[in-house]
Amino acid sequence: MATTIVHPSIENLQQFSDLFDIEKLLQSEGVLPSLLTNGWNYDNESCLIANIVDESTSLDQVWDSKEFDFKALPDELKEKLNQIFEHLYL
Repeated sequence: MATTIVHPSIENLQQFSDLFDIEKLLQSEGVLPSLLTNGWNYDNESCLIANIVDESTSLDQVWDSKEFDFKALPDELKEKLNQIFEHLYL
């Protein structure tokens, strides 16, 4: 199965427009815009994942996080997250 990572833009964040300032979100240095545009809901879980990634310095540190059990996610979500992480940050 191929996974395509979508880059954050105003157009692909419109579905969340009532929850936050899209322009401000797009200027952020964090991973949250990429999570949202790639299918995550704007909720506590996606915010926690974004915080863990933003504070980590390696993929190993992300996957070994004590705050969130990344290994318990379905394989499809793990693969998508891994591609987002590698593409954007680590």
